[in-house]
Amino acid sequence: MVWYIRFLKTPKFYQKGHVRALITITTDLGDDFYPTDLTLYAIIVATESEENRMSKWQTVKWESGMRNLWVDIVNLGAGPPVDLQLVVNSKQSREGVSVLLEDIPEILGVWSDTFDWDKYQASNVVERRYRTDSGHERAVLEETGESIARHIWDAGIALTAFLSKVVLQPRPTSDLAKLLQRNTPRGPRILELGSGCGIVGLQVAGSCSTSDVLLTDLPEAMNILNHNVEYTRLACRRDKLASTVLDWDEPLPERVAEQQPDLVILSDCTYNPDSIPGLVKTLSSVAKISPDALIVVSLKVRHDSEAIFFDLMAGAEFIEAEHTTIPLPDRYRSVTGQALEVIEIYVYRRRKSG
Repeated sequence: MVWYIRFLKTPKFYQKGHVRALITITTDLGDDFYPTDLTLYAIIVATESEENRMSKWQTVKWESGMRNLWVDIVNLGAGPPVDLQLVVNSKQSREGVSVLLEDIPEILGVWSDTFDWDKYQASNVVERRYRTDSGHERAVLEETGESIARHIWDAGIALTAFLSKVVLQPRPTSDLAKLLQRNTPRGPRILELGSGCGIVGLQVAGSCSTSDVLLTDLPEAMNILNHNVEYTRLACRRDKLASTVLDWDEPLPERVAEQQPDLVILSDCTYNPDSIPGLVKTLSSVAKISPDALIVVSLKVRHDSEAIFFDLMAGAEFIEAEHTTIPLPDRYRSVTGQALEVIEIYVYRRRKSG
C-alpha cells in the first residue's frame, strides 16, 4: 500500500526561529499507521528568494508502534517565509518530489504551505509533488483534515502512473492508448468522476495537450478541486480544462451532457457499496450520449461488498475490454511474507446492440 506523511498539526513558529509540527504516516483512509522504523528528512525551505533554497534540515525518527511524531527544527533566525518539507530519502530531499515511474512510491512526501512569524502557522492545505514518466513535475493540493474526499488515494496514484505510461507507448495497440495518443486538432474528450483532488484528470490534461478534460465531484470536494484545476490551467496553459459538480443520484448536468466524452475515468469510487448503484446509473447515462466511450476504472478492493459493482456493470451491458493488475510496494509485507495489495484497472465499453 501507499503510505502518506500527513500533518496532524500543521507547522508553526512557536518561538523566534523554532518550527514545530505534529505528523503521522498513515494509509489513504487513515485506518493504519506505518509499522516499522523509518528515517525522515525534515527540511525547511526559504521562499523569500526567487529560487527556493534549503535553509535547514534534519532527520527525524519514526519508530514502530508510533501513531504520531512531533517534528522540531530550531535556530532558523527571525522567522522568514518558509515551507516545511517531509520526505523519506536523500533524492527527494534534493528534488522535493516523489517519482511515479516504474515503481509507485511506498511513502509519499508532503510540503506545507508558506508561513512566517506574522502568519505563524501554515494552513491545512498541503502539496504533493511528483514526477511521472513524461518527466514533468506536477503539484496537487490536498487537505490535512479528516475528509477523505479531499485526499489522494492509492488507486488514483496507480491510475496516474498507468495512464502516464499509456500516453508514452511508442506503438499504441490498445484502444485506450490509441485514444489518448490521438494526434488531431481536437483531442479526446475526457470526463473524470469522483475526482477528489483531481490527480488523475489533471495528469491526463497535462499529457494530452489537445484533450477536453472535465473533472467532477460532490460540492464538498469542489474547493480543493477547483484550486487544482485553476493551478493546472495556468501552469500548462490549458483552456479545455474545467470542473463541475456531479451527483451520481441526479441527472447528468448540462455541462457533462454537452461534452459527450470519449473517455470516462474514475479511481477508488467503489469503496462505498451504497453509492455504487448511482455510479453505474451515471455511467449508463453517459453511455447513452456517448455509446462508443471507453470507461477506465481503477480500484483497490477493500471488502467483498464491492463485488456489486461488477454485477451492476454486467447488468447495464458494459463489457470488460482490458484488465491490468498493479502491485503496491510494501517492504513490511514483503519481509513478513504477506501478499502485496494490488490495484485493479479495468477498461469497459458498452455492449453493441444487435
